Parts: sequence; structure tokens; C-alpha cells
Amino acid sequence: MKIGLSALIALCLSAVFTQGAFGQSSERESFDRKLYTVVSLPHFGTSPQQFAVLSADQKRNLLACRDVLISFFQRADSKADITRYLTPDQAKKYRTLADLVEPETSLMEIGILDWDFQGDGNQIHLRFFSVAFSEGDWVLSNNAATLKMIGSEWRVPSSS
Repeated sequence: MKIGLSALIALCLSAVFTQGAFGQSSERESFDRKLYTVVSLPHFGTSPQQFAVLSADQKRNLLACRDVLISFFQRADSKADITRYLTPDQAKKYRTLADLVEPETSLMEIGILDWDFQGDGNQIHLRFFSVAFSEGDWVLSNNAATLKMIGSEWRVPSSS
């Protein structure tokens, strides 16, 4: 009986300490989320006239290009193969984003600023900003990339 009671007390204490550790982790995550979440301020966006003339395909293509660009940059920290987002010419030059970005640089944020359709609609030029942390400094840059439809997928052929 004494051994059973000791085991029960040990089990209860273990559950209390485990729950406390979980609660601290959850509290820390909540704290970090509140403290470090980037807040978007109002921005200009797409004008009502610009939006009215976009076809359903154009809207879908703009969102698809944004998704490709974001996915491309999300690979920075994972050291993943980025060639699936690149045209064949670019894929020969760059295997991972580490081939493009210095090792001590972390991309933190990216956002679309503006866009243009080019050519016969199989290219979309996206202007975007990026925020990086590099060698102890925050760096905000204005960038652009022209994505191209290759087969049935959008790819990143160049940036400027």
C-alpha cells in the first residue's frame, strides 16, 4: 500500500511538473507571438479601376506568382533545393538560396508592392520589398522579379 501510494504521489507530481513546463512553453510562445509579430499598416493596394479590369485568370496568375516568389524565399532558411521555382537556365546556376544569399543573412519579411503584366501575359513583373537581418543590421531593400510561365507553372527567370 505504501509503495502504491508513493507511486501515485510521484505520478501526480510528475503530471504537475510536466503541465507546468508545457504551460511555460505555451506562455512563452504566446508572448513571442504578441511581441514579435509584424503588424501591417494600411497600404495602397490595387485600385478599384485596376481590379475591375483584371480577368479571373489574371487574378489567379498574380496570386500564383506571389505564392511562387514567397515559396522561393521561404527556402532560404531550410537550405532546400530551389530549382523547382527557377527556369532551367537559372536552375543550372543556383541549387539553393545559399547560392544567392550570404550565409550570415536571414530573410525575415517579403511583401509585394506592385505588378505589371508583360509580353502576351506569360510574364508577370513583381516589385517587392524584403527585410533581412545581416551581420547585426536590419536591411530593407526594394527588389523586382519577372516570373515566366513555363509549361503550366510560374518560374523565376530573373531578378533586377
